[in-house]
Amino acid sequence: MSTREGSSRLPFWVAAALFFLSGSGALIVETSWLRWFRGALGATAPAVSATLVAFFAGQVLGALLGARLAARTRRPLASYAALEAIAALACLAVPVFLASTMSGVDRFYDDGRASLGALSAARFAAAMLASLPASMAFGATFPVLAAAATDRARHMGQTAGGLYAINTAGAALGASLATFLLPALVGISGTHIVGVSCLVAAAISAWLAEQRFPPASPIEAPDRRVGARPGSRAGAIAFASGFGVFAAQVLLTQAFSRVLNQSSFAFGAVLVTTLVSLALGAALVTRFGQRRPARTLAWMALGAAFGFAVLPGVFVAGTDGLSYLGSDRAYPAYLFAAFGLAALTAGPALLAAAGVWPALLAQVGAANDGDGRAAGSLTGRLLAMNTIGAIVGALVAPWILLPRLGLWGAFTAVAGSYAVIAVIVEAPGRALRGGVILAGAIGIALGAPPTALPVLRLEPGDRLLASSSSAAGLVAVIERDGGRLIQTDNHYALGGTADTVHQERQGHLPLILHGHAKRALFLGSATGSSAAAALSHDVAELVLVEIVPGVAASAARWFDASNRGVHGDPRTRVVLDDARSYVRAGRESFDVIVADLFVPWRAGTGGLYTREHFEAIQRRLAPGGLFCQWLPLYQLSEAELQSILTTFADVFPEGVAFRGDFFGSHPILALVGGRELRIDASATSRAAARLSTRGVADRWVTHPFGPWALYAGPLAGVAALWNETPRNLDDHPTVELLAARQHAGSGRGGVRPFIGTALTQLSKTLRESADALGAEPIRGFGPAERRAAEGGHALQTASALWVSGRERPASSALEAAADLLPPELLARAPADPTVAEVWHDHAID
Repeated sequence: MSTREGSSRLPFWVAAALFFLSGSGALIVETSWLRWFRGALGATAPAVSATLVAFFAGQVLGALLGARLAARTRRPLASYAALEAIAALACLAVPVFLASTMSGVDRFYDDGRASLGALSAARFAAAMLASLPASMAFGATFPVLAAAATDRARHMGQTAGGLYAINTAGAALGASLATFLLPALVGISGTHIVGVSCLVAAAISAWLAEQRFPPASPIEAPDRRVGARPGSRAGAIAFASGFGVFAAQVLLTQAFSRVLNQSSFAFGAVLVTTLVSLALGAALVTRFGQRRPARTLAWMALGAAFGFAVLPGVFVAGTDGLSYLGSDRAYPAYLFAAFGLAALTAGPALLAAAGVWPALLAQVGAANDGDGRAAGSLTGRLLAMNTIGAIVGALVAPWILLPRLGLWGAFTAVAGSYAVIAVIVEAPGRALRGGVILAGAIGIALGAPPTALPVLRLEPGDRLLASSSSAAGLVAVIERDGGRLIQTDNHYALGGTADTVHQERQGHLPLILHGHAKRALFLGSATGSSAAAALSHDVAELVLVEIVPGVAASAARWFDASNRGVHGDPRTRVVLDDARSYVRAGRESFDVIVADLFVPWRAGTGGLYTREHFEAIQRRLAPGGLFCQWLPLYQLSEAELQSILTTFADVFPEGVAFRGDFFGSHPILALVGGRELRIDASATSRAAARLSTRGVADRWVTHPFGPWALYAGPLAGVAALWNETPRNLDDHPTVELLAARQHAGSGRGGVRPFIGTALTQLSKTLRESADALGAEPIRGFGPAERRAAEGGHALQTASALWVSGRERPASSALEAAADLLPPELLARAPADPTVAEVWHDHAID
């Protein structure tokens, strides 16, 4: 039997070490890319899909290129070293390519936004162009290294299958480092450099190994079996396997978003568990399933079909009926709980699914008696089909299966794809074929019917009015205690009809501070109640930006009475896009921009508190324009708040802070800055009085001194006070990383949210530091306004003391508030339950 130059004498352990290092580096750089692409292209479901498809498309081309290269190269290990080096260089160029392509997308943005397909195509092109060289190099490495590590094609199940398992294990390590450790230590760019360094190390190590383990001596006769193709049946199985694995990952992300806190750490735990399960399953089949690969393939596919069929029922039972795995576990116990939940519910199905690929490699290799060159070519062609299947899974799962079948029905469809594999595989013997079909039918039948499982967890007394699953997540409209609210992904409530006064205040306050806004932008529309406040002002144009289409649709349909039909008002335009993308890429300017209360620990949300985003907002303000960023203090620790405050003050040095209420347990705070803006006290009081004639009943924004009772103080002294505080930057996402750790510990001795007396102390500190600097940014802020601000501080103090159980000092603080504030603001009628807990237990005479 002929041999050639390139028949490898490379020990498997060397190839495994190289591919482990490569897998780690690849996942580290790709995780960094996803952050960059999310910031540049947006975090909408279409943008994410476009990014993933672009990555995979490059890998398909690379796999085909690698198949051809493996079939022709005389020195496969040297070729592998060159590919890793090319990948490293191309990765370094990704941010440069991305910046170049984004300039074109941004110019197209305003015109393309009207067409979702056109904008998605532009984003796909940007992601494709930026990542294509590196993605192609990544895709080509596997078949070339398989050629170097395999002596005969019949052994490719062991070598290529083993390399896949090792590479996936390396990817799990890379995902762990890029999620939990490196960003906090070296930032996102530093994390990317670490990943590139791994690729460089793999390239250098491969070159050195090629010197140590040179190819065997050549024999001139070429091997005619090198160009052998895997066959249509094998290609179909590879496609179905790729489809099933990636569709399952998409669906698992949706499933776990309904029970985890959606932090980058929580999703990282799910990803790492998925990769570990895939690596372990592949390793087991590579080690024990090579003797009868067709039989192994059939039973692995059957196991995956069974596992995904029963997964919904196991998931619901394992999460206690979709209970939220909340903040009752301190970090890192929360993280371990997430790992355990993912392994328990999804691990078995993923283990079986992972075994399909190495079993397929073994079956195809057993039918070909070529050398390592043939093994590399076959591996590359199968990898291309597998990755094409992953592309289809990335598109079909979120855009077809979820909307039409729901989450649990979509898992059943994935189970069906594996049942098809089990049926079409060339398993020996009719008895086995019949057994496979029968066992598959039984397995699917044992799965709980998707329609019998809950889509979300309802509290006692709740009534589900509507729900929809889409690529953007689960959106539900729930009736609770006589009111309605929008709930996303099972546990995040977005406003509701029971608290419209409080929500509208978040729109009224910035508008009266400006005084004469004609164009207003609301980032994050939720139920639309905050934006509805603009309809009571002289606003000529109102833009609502909402990232989840289902939220905007639900708000328009179910909340039109409480939001004054704002979505249908002729002045209103609804934009379905990521707020960062809209602010950065759009060209329109606004008099007032209002940013909603963004949950700090949700993956990607911390980007809405970064310096780069605040600077982009500043550029979108018209001269004299005002920006208001609302903060949920009950969801922020002191460290997170300090980072946001100092970052905001860096961009808006004359910024000020206002309370949104006087709650002690769940207060909100507004950071207000502007462009060439000077808030005028008299003009603000006149705007408030004018609002009182337009049917608005909220005294804190209609009484001339109401806004000043909400005034917490200037931000002028923040920079000096907390000069060493890490700023929240795109490259150093301080808030996202802090929140991912600290939110998980608030229930059991963890970091406390910034509420109660901590807020009253902050207000005092802001005022004292500004007085020391002689920096009062509000024009005409005189003794009367200052007295109202002191009264508001006293009322906040009373509420903070009251919720901490200190009733006597709370009563004294409340009496002080009564002495300082106009009696109309503290009148018992009409009732004002949105202001403070202490309000309900003390009468003000």
